[in-house]
Amino acid sequence: MTNYEQYHQTFLDSPRKHILNITNHGIHQWEIVPGLTDTGGQNVFVNQFSDELSAQGCKVTIINRGGYPHPISGEMRSGLHYKNANERIFYLEDGVNSFVRKEDMGEQIPDLKVALEEFLISDGSVVDLMISHYWDAALLGITYLEDQSEKIPHIWVPHSLGVYKKRSVSPESWPHLRVEERIATEKQIVKQVDGIGATSGMIREMLAEDYDYHGKVYWLPPCIDTNHFYPRQVDQNDPIWEFLGKHIDLPGEQVRSRKIITEVSRSVANKRKDILIKAYAGLKSDFPEALLVVSIDKREKELAQELFNLIEDLDMKGEVVPVGSIWDLLPILYAVTDIFCTPSDVEGFGMTPQEAAATKVPIVSSDGVPFATEFLLGTEVAVQALPGNPASSIKIGEGAIIVARGDVPGFTFALETLLLNDNIRHEMGEKAYRITIPEFTWEQVTKKFLIAVGVSTT
Repeated sequence: MTNYEQYHQTFLDSPRKHILNITNHGIHQWEIVPGLTDTGGQNVFVNQFSDELSAQGCKVTIINRGGYPHPISGEMRSGLHYKNANERIFYLEDGVNSFVRKEDMGEQIPDLKVALEEFLISDGSVVDLMISHYWDAALLGITYLEDQSEKIPHIWVPHSLGVYKKRSVSPESWPHLRVEERIATEKQIVKQVDGIGATSGMIREMLAEDYDYHGKVYWLPPCIDTNHFYPRQVDQNDPIWEFLGKHIDLPGEQVRSRKIITEVSRSVANKRKDILIKAYAGLKSDFPEALLVVSIDKREKELAQELFNLIEDLDMKGEVVPVGSIWDLLPILYAVTDIFCTPSDVEGFGMTPQEAAATKVPIVSSDGVPFATEFLLGTEVAVQALPGNPASSIKIGEGAIIVARGDVPGFTFALETLLLNDNIRHEMGEKAYRITIPEFTWEQVTKKFLIAVGVSTT
C-alpha cells in the first residue's frame, strides 16, 4: 500500500525541512526482510534514522533503486510509498528490470540520475539536505548535483570503506568484489561532498589516513530504538521457548534451563558462522547446559548446506538451533540470551551486538567489529593467554571479550570464560548496557547531527 492519496499533498505542503536519504542498492522497504542480498543493517539504519529525523521536525524522502519485482512478494517496486505524512520511499527506475548487486551499481548511475532528476522536478518539493549511504548512493547524489543550479548540502555516510574491505577479504575475491574500483571511486567522492558522517572511529581514522580526507566529519553511528530493544523479563510461557525448541525437538521447558549463546546476522561467508559452530563444539562436552542459537538462511543454499553439514559432522545436531529470519522475535531472543557472539571478519559497525548490549547481554566478538572494539571493550582491559597456547590471547574488557578473527580456540576460551562465572557474565552485561544507553540513542545522536550540519527544525 503506497498511502499516496492519504499523505502526498500534506507532505508537499509541509514547511518542514526536506531531507533526501539515498540508499540506492538492496531491497529497501518499511518492513526490512533480513537476509535478502545486499539488504541488512544499512537499511535498518536508514529507516530508524528517518524516523528520528521526522520526530525532530523534518520530512524525509528515502530513495532506493526499483523497477523490478520484490524477490519474495513479487510486488513491483515502483512509485512513492508513504509511511506517514513526513516519511516516504521513492523507487528509481533505470530500465533494467532486475536486481543489480551493489558492486555493479556504477553502471546504473547515469540512468538513475535521470530518474532522480525527473522525480524531483515532477514532485516540486525543495530538498534542503542530501544524505547518501554507501559509495553508490554518494555517486548518484554527486552526479545529480552536477547539473543543479541550486546548491544542496551533501553529506556522505559510507557505512564501510573499500580499504577496509580489501584488508578483510582474500586477494582472490578482490576482482569479483571490484574492490580497487570502489576505492578509486571513494577517493573521488571525498573530494566532492560537503561532509562525511562517520559510523565508527575506524571510519574516521581511515578517511584521514587512507583517503587523505581532512574535511568535516559528523558523528553518526547506528543507534538503538529503545522502544524495541531494552532489558526485559521473559515469561516462562512465552512462545520463544517453544519456537527455539521445535528446531531441535526439545521441549520448551528444557530450553529454559539452558544457557543460550546467540548469533544473528545475514548468511554470508564473512560472518564466519562456521567459526562459532566449531568453537561451540569445542566446549560442549564441558558445558552440556549450553545451547547455541545461530541464524542460517536456507535461501542462501550453498552456505546453508555447508553449515548444516558442519553441524552434522561435529555431532552437534540437537545442540545447535538453526533459526531462519527472526526479525520480529529479536527483542525477545536477545532477552533470553546469556551471551551474544559475533565472529564476523568484517563489519562497518556491528548493529546486532549493539542491540544485544542494549538488552544487557555480554558480547564475545571478533576484532573486526568496531562497536565491540571501540566501545564495549572499554578502558579496563585484561589480556588473557589461552591455556596451553601463550602465543594466542583474548582481550577481556568491560562489556565484551575480543577474539582475533578466525581464532576458533580463542572463541571457545572466551565463551568458556563467561559460562564459568555467572557474576562476571552478569556484570559484563550491565556494563555493556551502560556503555550503549543513552549514548547510542537516535534522539541524542540525531539532534547533535542536525545542529552540526546547520539544519534548524524550529
